[in-house]
Amino acid sequence: MYDHEIDTFIVVAKLGSFSAAARAMYISKPAVTQQINLLETKLSCKLFVRDSHGVTLTEAGKLFLVQAHKIKQLCLATKQILQNYQNTLTVGTGYLSTTNLFDHYWTKFAQNKQVKLKFQEIKDYEQIPPNIDLIEGIYSEEPLPKQGFLFKKITTTPLMVAVPPTNILAQKKQLKITDLNNQRIWLVKNNVLSQSAQIQQFIQQNCHHVNISNYSVYNKAQVNAALLNNSLILVHQALASSCAPFLVKKVAWNFDAAVGFFYRNHPNNVTHNFIASLITSKSKSANG
Repeated sequence: MYDHEIDTFIVVAKLGSFSAAARAMYISKPAVTQQINLLETKLSCKLFVRDSHGVTLTEAGKLFLVQAHKIKQLCLATKQILQNYQNTLTVGTGYLSTTNLFDHYWTKFAQNKQVKLKFQEIKDYEQIPPNIDLIEGIYSEEPLPKQGFLFKKITTTPLMVAVPPTNILAQKKQLKITDLNNQRIWLVKNNVLSQSAQIQQFIQQNCHHVNISNYSVYNKAQVNAALLNNSLILVHQALASSCAPFLVKKVAWNFDAAVGFFYRNHPNNVTHNFIASLITSKSKSANG
C-alpha cells in the first residue's frame, strides 16, 4: 500500500544529500540513488537538482514534498484503522517480558478460532512499535502506560534479591532482612515501581549500613554494572532468569508486583477478544 521510496525522498529532501540520507537510513548511497531514480521515473518528473554540493529540490520536488508527508500520514492512519479488523495478534518480547503466562492462555483462547500469532522483538521500551498489540510483563508506571497501554492483571510475583555469585550471601538458600546489612542494593526508581519508596523505607528501618541506589531501567547493562560493583539487585521472581549469573534468593518480606498483559487502549478485535477471555477465565476460576 505504501511506497518506501517516499520515505527515502523525504529523508533526502531533509538532509540535502544522498550520502547523508544513506547514513541516516543505514543503507548504501547507490540504494538511495536507485530509489530516487525509480520514484522520479514513476512520477515522470525530476524531484532533485544534483550538483557537487549535494541536492536541492526542484519546483516539482517542493510540491511533491508537501504531498509526500500527507501520503505518509494517510497511509499510516489507514493501516492503523485496518489493524482493528486483522485476525493476527502481535506479541512484543524483550528483556522485560515474562514468559510463563501467555502460552497457557493463548492455547485456550485460540482453540477452534481462525486467529494468527506473531512475535516481534522490542529493542526500546520507550518507543513500542505501533504494530505490537500485547506485551506480557510486570506492571510499572513507566514506560508502557505513558504510551497508551492498559494493563490486565493475572497474578502476582514476589520481590526477591539477586546476589552476585562472589557475594558473601551467595551461599545462603534464603535471606533474612538483616542479611542485607552492609550491602549495596540497587532498586528501581519510585516513578517506575510505585512500591519502591515503601521497600526502600522498610530496608532502611530494618538494616544497618545499607547503601541503596535507584535506577531507571532494568536491562542487561544494569545487571552487568551491579555484577562489577558486587551489588545486590531487587528483582521480581518473574524476571529472575534475566539477571544471570546472579543467584536469586527469597527474602522474609511481603512485597510483590502484579503480572499480566499490557495492551493498547484501542485494541484490535483479536486483542480485545483475548483480554475478554482472560476476564471470563478469571471469573470462572473465582466461582469454581
